[in-house]
Amino acid sequence: MLNALRERMVAHLAMNRVGMLAVSGPEGMCAMPVRYQTKDLAIDCLVPRWADAAYYVEETSKVLLVVPAAFPSHKDARICWLQYRGKARLMTTPDWSGLLPSGESPALAADLYKVIHLVPERIDLLDESQGWGARETLELDSAY
Repeated sequence: MLNALRERMVAHLAMNRVGMLAVSGPEGMCAMPVRYQTKDLAIDCLVPRWADAAYYVEETSKVLLVVPAAFPSHKDARICWLQYRGKARLMTTPDWSGLLPSGESPALAADLYKVIHLVPERIDLLDESQGWGARETLELDSAY
């Protein structure tokens, strides 16, 4: 059962490429949309160099990434999202392939962006189509 849940979470992350990253810092919370790529349940997030999120990750390693399945187009639509809690660190030599927006030069990437690597501690998959408050949770040890 946990393997099936894990596979659904990996699939949810793979079907999407944008999420909302939140991190707490000395000035309070910072949240921003980020592009990301995954390898299994590990995630690399692309953030602009000027973003507070990049600075805050140096202060604290705890982050939250929310990845919606899709934005509903009408008021009665049910929503589904993945909530990813984990530890983060800035990557010193990131793999830029697959992370950059179309048309961005990999040669300029390091001047414009930083990459934040996320490792999961807890992932929740919430799906209102399964009933109000329906949530499935995968808790991972720090050895992931």
